[in-house]
Amino acid sequence: SNEMLWMLLETFAQFEVQTASLKLFANRISQGGVLAICEFIRMNKRADAIQELHLSHNEIDDESALELMRTLHAERPRYPPHRVIEESGDSVGVPVWLRLNHNWVRDPDAVRRSAEHAGISLCPARDRNACCTTRCCRQECPLVHLHSFNTQACR
Repeated sequence: SNEMLWMLLETFAQFEVQTASLKLFANRISQGGVLAICEFIRMNKRADAIQELHLSHNEIDDESALELMRTLHAERPRYPPHRVIEESGDSVGVPVWLRLNHNWVRDPDAVRRSAEHAGISLCPARDRNACCTTRCCRQECPLVHLHSFNTQACR
C-alpha cells in the first residue's frame, strides 16, 4: 500500500540503502506511493541512482506517471544512471527501466507526448533484444525505457 511504501522508503533513506532496483509490482500503489518514490529519489542524493522501477499492476494514473518521469528528469545528471560494462570497465548511461504497464493510465500516448514536450527523452523498448535493463538501441541515452506502457488495466 502507499503507507507501507512511505515507511519502506523512509527506512531505506535513513540507513542509506543502495536501491538499484525497486520491484513494487502488484501492491495497490497509487498517487501517494508515486509521490513517496519521487520524494525518495529527490532526497536520497548520497545513494546511487535507481536503475529499475517495476511498478506494473498497480493503480498509478496519468498524472502520477508523468510526475515520476518529471522527478527523474529534474535529477539530471544523476539520471539516467550509469552502469559499468564488465568486459571493458567503462561506465555508460542506461535508461531507467520503468515498468508502468497494467496501471490506471487512461491515455498513455498523451502522457508520453507531455513528457517529451517537457524535454524528457523516452524509449518504448519494444524490442527486448535491442533494449533491456542494461542497454538501449538508441545512439543517445534516453532518460527512461517505458516497456509495454500502452498496455494498461481496465478499471
